[in-house]
Amino acid sequence: MNPRISVIVPVYKVEKYLDECVQSLINQTIQDLEFILVDDGSPDNCPKMCDEYAQNDNRFVVIHKENGGLSSARNAGVKVAKGEYIMFLDSDDWIEPNTCEVLYSYAENNQSEIVMCSYIKEFINHSIVAHLWEKSFTCDSNEVIRRLFGPMNEELRNPQDLDLPVSACMQIIKTEIAKEVSFVDTNLIGTEDLLYQIMVYSKAKQYSYIREPYYHYRRSEYGTLTTTYMPLKFERWQKLYDILFQKAETDKESGAMYKKALGNRIAFSMISLGLNEVLSKESIFKISDRLKSFLITKRYTEAINSLDIKWLPLHWKFFYFLCRNRFSLSLTVLLNLMEFLRTHKH
Repeated sequence: MNPRISVIVPVYKVEKYLDECVQSLINQTIQDLEFILVDDGSPDNCPKMCDEYAQNDNRFVVIHKENGGLSSARNAGVKVAKGEYIMFLDSDDWIEPNTCEVLYSYAENNQSEIVMCSYIKEFINHSIVAHLWEKSFTCDSNEVIRRLFGPMNEELRNPQDLDLPVSACMQIIKTEIAKEVSFVDTNLIGTEDLLYQIMVYSKAKQYSYIREPYYHYRRSEYGTLTTTYMPLKFERWQKLYDILFQKAETDKESGAMYKKALGNRIAFSMISLGLNEVLSKESIFKISDRLKSFLITKRYTEAINSLDIKWLPLHWKFFYFLCRNRFSLSLTVLLNLMEFLRTHKH
């Protein structure tokens, strides 16, 4: 008899956190689970730790592979998974003892191929609950796909919430659906989760959301996790957007709405792109020139000009006033201030 859930845990350089993650699996209130630890060529003590977990508990399956990144590790885990459902758990995160039981029961009771929950951002000195939606619900999966493409109307009020429902973690997915879709390497498209989620949700019929938080997302190393400059971020995201626009084109019923939502996502992406450029530590003038090169592209000009800023708070209206008028030097100064406040807030 197959396990109820296969929990896939990519492991790479997390010696400090792996025990807490694994213990949260061992402590699950249901026993018929499978835990797949994918050692992605980790150079520390993680491979040995993974083997020891498997020796002490036969629910653990260990895969040792050459380093290929998060997408490669997740794909390797999905390939061997035997559970009815699949769950992705990052190896520096952890879950509540009843997470698997609650998600599985909700899936079975509501006949949902995908069940997602809220999560808790864990900082060094405090925690923040992140709710994806206002209340628990079950719906056709297609109703969630539009939000994955991007926000619309009142959803535009909080640009910082753009990617709340995008993570591939915090959910269980029917295994036969998960096995039909592969993660694309982040080195190609800049982020692996968004495209994966849209492709998986396109194959599912029923989606459920539980507003209670059962997943703990570690952000304790706040200063280091968010200060790595990615010089190819803009270029990689354009490849992702090309794929998403093509997918929207093939949907005759909802394609126009998907394109509109994706345009809003692209407009909002200027925030992340700008903060990333600030991390380059280049001169303010070089950063300004780089931002202007983004803003003058047809894709960003159209997205930003089409953004319905009436929904935005005053400070974001000012941000997009600078973007629309291509005041890139002033925008660079503002982004430097935002980054300073962001890194000193916690």
